[in-house]
Amino acid sequence: MKKCTIISLLLFLPWLLFANVETKSKEMCNCLKKANTSSSESVKKGCLQLREKHVKVLKKGSKDHETYLKLINACEEEIAGIPQIDPNLTTEEKTKVICDCFKTTGKQNRMGCFKLQSDYAKTISDSEEKKSFNLNSQSCEE
Repeated sequence: MKKCTIISLLLFLPWLLFANVETKSKEMCNCLKKANTSSSESVKKGCLQLREKHVKVLKKGSKDHETYLKLINACEEEIAGIPQIDPNLTTEEKTKVICDCFKTTGKQNRMGCFKLQSDYAKTISDSEEKKSFNLNSQSCEE
C-alpha cells in the first residue's frame, strides 16, 4: 500500500510542478496587467516583489524557471499588443500581417513588429522563400 502511494505521488509530482509554474505565471501576468493600467508605484513594486518570490521558489536557471519566463514573455507581448505568430500562414499572408502591424502600431511599438517579422522569418525553411519574405516585409516598414 505504501509503495503504491509513493509511486502515484511520483507520477503526480511533475503535474503539480507544472501547475505550480502555470499558476505563478498567471499570477504574475495578472499583476503585470494591473501595473500596465495603474499609475501607482506600489502596484509596480508589488510585481517586482512577486517576481523575486517566484524566482526563489522556481529556482533560477531550472527548467521550471525557463518555462515561467516563456509564459511571462508571452504575457508581456500580449500586453504590448504583439500578435502571436501563425506558422501555417502562406508567405503572402505573413507579409500582410507584418505590413498591417507596421501600419497600425505607433512609433513606440515598432519593435514588436520587427520581432513578429523575425519570428515569421524563422518559420520559413526555404532560403529563397525566406529571402523574398524578408524583402517584401521590409518594404512595408516605411
